[in-house]
Amino acid sequence: MILKNISVDCVIFGFDGEKLNVLLWQAEPEILENFLTTKEEYEEIKFLFEKNPALNKSDDFWGLIGTHLPTEEDLDGYAKKILQITTGLDEVYLTQVHTFGATKRVPHYRVLTIAYYALINPAYHDMKLSPLAKSVKWFEINKLPKLLFDHIDIINEALSTLREQVKYHPVGFHLLPDKFTLTELQTLYEVILGDKLDTRNFRKKILKMRLLVDTMEKQTNVAHRAAKLYTFDMKIYNRLTQEGLNFSI
Repeated sequence: MILKNISVDCVIFGFDGEKLNVLLWQAEPEILENFLTTKEEYEEIKFLFEKNPALNKSDDFWGLIGTHLPTEEDLDGYAKKILQITTGLDEVYLTQVHTFGATKRVPHYRVLTIAYYALINPAYHDMKLSPLAKSVKWFEINKLPKLLFDHIDIINEALSTLREQVKYHPVGFHLLPDKFTLTELQTLYEVILGDKLDTRNFRKKILKMRLLVDTMEKQTNVAHRAAKLYTFDMKIYNRLTQEGLNFSI
């Protein structure tokens, strides 16, 4: 059985080197049947679609990737399962954001939605088309389509949480390739925070933290002067944190 009054939605952020994007889908109950374990669950999901006109106008509306919680699944584990099946990716950064429970946020039912956000770099991951949706697409954070229910509020809350966390924790590195330049790192922070950063101060601060490992390599096949490539080592971060590192951008 599924819990009609509880759902899990994932705000999947992606960084393409220039813009912050959100992965959205258009779902159909017939496709979601492949994800559910029993005929009863499918009938319950189908009924929810039929009771909500916006879900039936799937050509006009897009939504966050998620679904109602089955009774046998735990929250964090199910969020990871949704992410893995939807994107084909494992070991993706995922964290819980907030619970949305306004009384009329979903017509016909009182639904509590537990929202998560995930961070990936689509250019450096081999993502497969989700078997659960008729369409999955990246949208720029500032150019979103029509969204279901209060999904814009969920996205905004996730973005606010990301902006706060990225200042004090190195979560932003999950959006970068394994090897990156200081310019790419700064661009990432500027895109997330929505503000320009002083290049000299940013580089001085980030290098002073001793979190980056110089790969002794440089960019290849670029028209401009090749820049140094760095990596981020979580083990170094954990060790420095224990020694009293204050990560602050």
